[in-house]
Amino acid sequence: MRRIHSYGYQHRSILLLLPLMLLAICTWALSYQVMPLLELGTRNYLLLSARIFFPGLFVLMVAFVVPTVDRFLQLSVVAFTYVVSLLCLPGHAIDFLTNPMICVVTSVSTLFALLPYQNGFEDTFVPKPWRLVSTCFFVTVLPTITFVCMVLILRQINTFILYTFEQSFGQSLLSVIYVPLYLLLQTLGAQDLVGSLITLRYQNTMVTAFVNAIVMTNLVALPTTLFVRSFFTKRHVRLFMTLLVIIAIMTGSIGSCVSLTLLLLLIFFPGSFSTLLITGMSCFIMSYLLEIPPITVVQNLYLPDTNLALTTLAWDEANSLVAGLEAFALILPAGLVLFSMFIRRERIRDRKRKLRSLNFGYTTGASSSPELNALAFLRALGGMSNIVDIAVDGAWLYIQVVSHEGVSLSSLNTLVQEKVVVDRATMLYLCNVGEQSQFLHLRLSKFLENPMGEAQYDVPVSVPFHIQPMPHHHSATPAA
Repeated sequence: MRRIHSYGYQHRSILLLLPLMLLAICTWALSYQVMPLLELGTRNYLLLSARIFFPGLFVLMVAFVVPTVDRFLQLSVVAFTYVVSLLCLPGHAIDFLTNPMICVVTSVSTLFALLPYQNGFEDTFVPKPWRLVSTCFFVTVLPTITFVCMVLILRQINTFILYTFEQSFGQSLLSVIYVPLYLLLQTLGAQDLVGSLITLRYQNTMVTAFVNAIVMTNLVALPTTLFVRSFFTKRHVRLFMTLLVIIAIMTGSIGSCVSLTLLLLLIFFPGSFSTLLITGMSCFIMSYLLEIPPITVVQNLYLPDTNLALTTLAWDEANSLVAGLEAFALILPAGLVLFSMFIRRERIRDRKRKLRSLNFGYTTGASSSPELNALAFLRALGGMSNIVDIAVDGAWLYIQVVSHEGVSLSSLNTLVQEKVVVDRATMLYLCNVGEQSQFLHLRLSKFLENPMGEAQYDVPVSVPFHIQPMPHHHSATPAA
């Protein structure tokens, strides 16, 4: 049953990628290179209509994935909220309509009010009129609060940029802060202010580094982060992530598609989104310190799309500095994702061990009894089958293991007085256990010599018991 449910979720989640592909196809079909005879006004009108319609279709696809009490009511409420939020956009509405991510987030927030109840008891004990009133209340309040909060946050960020851009940008490395701000604003579809301010100071070295960092982050680091993260997802999510990687590569130059991809990454994988921000800042610093030439002109920076024909990449021109920046944007996010997944796995493993200790009613530490520490060492090292040999040298234990996978380094550090020294080449762990070294060495060695716990000498449990037939009394045969 779980397998059938996972397949259904997998097929429904793929619907989220359909609006991205349709928006990319529509943008490509309406471009000047494909349709040069189309009038400029008509082309802009059709492009604006596509940039409004397909994000709305994306919201409907999200509604199809989320469970609900009434599907028709859910789709109607989500579509109505999207249209109303479009009409309520603040000043400079044309900039927000080009990339209406605020309306997308506002519409998605209404889905929380239409989720089904956890169990059937709610239908019995909650009267239907009160349930209807509460649903209507949250359907109205949640999108309103979301819309107002997002508008206030965007205004505060824009105010910060306006007051600090001319004074700080181009004078110190503190300008690196504008890279994550731009990526965050691009996720919400409101990066036009930063782009318009950059055009005023294009000759600055900092501006060149800023443009290079944004282009490398969206074209190289974003699909790399999604690709590496897909290896650490569940089976029914892996296909969705793989297709999203392909779409991110194909639509990396279209601003609306990049914003939707970043929004999906921010909602479902916020840790990977933070990795992307760190990568953008690192690319900015590298581009500035190495004085890498501009990859593209600043007027081509997602206003609203990026023309790849005006972009200098490594496969277009033999430029070692640009190629080095691309390799850096490719390797750094992969390494950061792998490191974060390793830390996450260790935390999950330690959490399970702590819960197991709480269930058993004991905890261990460096000051615990030697008998308890011996058992804790066995569990932290992955069991007796993972231990090859044990040696002692004063207060130090030298433990050689079969594999590092079964060893919990954080659990070992709680059992020793100093940090455990690990030699990964020889699979050796050096543990300073203090006065308990001789006892732990003896006890663990006995465990290894006698892994099944048999006694060395046979101890009789009781006197052997033999069953013998009971004597019967034979009476004398009567005389004839």
